[in-house]
Amino acid sequence: MGKNVMNRINRRMFTIMFTIASIVINCMCSYLAGLVAFPLYLDSLLTIAVTALCGLIPGIVCAIASNALLCIFANTGLLFMLCHISTAVVAHLVFYSERKKAKTPSNPNTPYTDVSYTTENFMWIGFISAITNSILGDTISYLFYSANTSIPQVDNAVQGIYVVTQSLTFAAYFGGTVTNLIDKVFSATVSLFVYRFYKKSIASA
Repeated sequence: MGKNVMNRINRRMFTIMFTIASIVINCMCSYLAGLVAFPLYLDSLLTIAVTALCGLIPGIVCAIASNALLCIFANTGLLFMLCHISTAVVAHLVFYSERKKAKTPSNPNTPYTDVSYTTENFMWIGFISAITNSILGDTISYLFYSANTSIPQVDNAVQGIYVVTQSLTFAAYFGGTVTNLIDKVFSATVSLFVYRFYKKSIASA
């Protein structure tokens, strides 16, 4: 069996195992955040890392499976799956842009697999996905769930804002935007460390 075939098999095995592990971690962290009333979602903690290391399709699989399990075991609204998918798509677009920049006339043969993503890439993903998640999630929450997300720690923050402002619309969008911004930047940071750890492990192997 050739080296290239073995590399492809190992790559596929890593993709499958890492995606499954990330789905489990996403669900566990989201569940634990609810238990300790930590006002973050944490349901997409490693989705950006999956997209960085495995690609768009595994990233979307991670998003769908994570939210499907949370829908079953934590009563999370199924429509919020769109928010999680948007995180994977945003990550893919940012990473794709970075890979495309590496294919310049001066180095047209640079393999995409040799491109290293930067801290700036991950932070942009965190910021942009916070906006997309806020727009999608807050609208879904407001229109279909009376500003509830079925995530107690986030709903408590929204309810607190509502008590002060007496505006459900403002509470839903402002509370959702703040929690999404903190959550997605935090998730992007965790994914960055996981990504760097993997790249360092491969380099030293």
